[in-house]
Amino acid sequence: MRLRLVFSVTALVAAAHWVVLFGNIHLPPITAAFTPDAPQRLHTIWVQPTPAAPPAPQVQAAGQTTPPKPIAPRRPPAAPDAALTAAPAPRATAATPAPPVVETETPAVAADAANAQAMEPAAAPTQPQGPSLQVRNAADMPVTMVLPPDGSALTQHMELRFKVEGFVKGMQYHANAQLQWQTDGHTYQARQSISAFLLGSLEQTSTGLLTPQGLQPLQFVDRRLTKRRTVNLDWTAQQALFEPERTPAPIGPGTQDRLSVFLQLASMLQAMPDLRAPGTRIDIPTLGARRMQIWSFVVEGQAQLELPDGPVPTLRLHRLPQAGDDETAQLWLNPALGYVPVRMHMKESNGDVMDLTLKP
Repeated sequence: MRLRLVFSVTALVAAAHWVVLFGNIHLPPITAAFTPDAPQRLHTIWVQPTPAAPPAPQVQAAGQTTPPKPIAPRRPPAAPDAALTAAPAPRATAATPAPPVVETETPAVAADAANAQAMEPAAAPTQPQGPSLQVRNAADMPVTMVLPPDGSALTQHMELRFKVEGFVKGMQYHANAQLQWQTDGHTYQARQSISAFLLGSLEQTSTGLLTPQGLQPLQFVDRRLTKRRTVNLDWTAQQALFEPERTPAPIGPGTQDRLSVFLQLASMLQAMPDLRAPGTRIDIPTLGARRMQIWSFVVEGQAQLELPDGPVPTLRLHRLPQAGDDETAQLWLNPALGYVPVRMHMKESNGDVMDLTLKP
């Protein structure tokens, strides 16, 4: 009996060794617990990888932060708001923390705001408004000035020669003068020179533009012997700047200088016949080399002027003195020459006298 038991045990041990050494049987791991539900749990468990940490926000030049780009959702999101471009943040879970949502202004909205700000008109700088040309008829009613903008009311080119007589500091003198100008439909240049024996020479030049208001000087230069004085007219700033430097003078529409004022009068009377009526008053702001004055001319009427070539019909004007200033002038303008002066008699405040008469 005992022998049979030993033989059986020996046979079983030998069979087990044969199976382990030469068999194709896979035994389950000892630590794995086999249950009927184990295969189902293995098929339903999804292991998601740990999401990478979102990048740190970058600081822009304007002091704003750029939010990290959100993870694209698996399903198409709802239509975004027109004013926002940030995508909706994914729903937070224990495995995937939701990044912060920062609403940013779209480039289109920012561009519209910038364009709207740029289109706002800049505040115009306040500039002093200087005196302007004024015209009144014999009934003291204002007259609107209408002139051709190309300067066609003024002869395009002319050169006049004058005989000059006068007194300087009580001493009589004789001299010759020349007045010439030319225009090209847009600009003008004028020059007047007076030369006298022992007294030297005097020269004035005026350059500028032709506008619907007549001549618009840009520079006036006055030379007396070795002295030179210049006036530059800045129409943007509405100021006259003097050289040598003095306090700037405010200027307004129609401002002239001491040379262009005579050409302005000629073009006005040529283009506007109503101004030739006696009693018409024309106030023109006029710049000299040192200051601004208002030259007021009153039309006195038709006058016959005796010249070396014979009598000439003219229109006579009288320049009124200003308050506290005895400076006056008489002008005789020739209609046949476009109302340019053929004689000028001027008296300064200090008593100096200058009389210019057209030479044949």
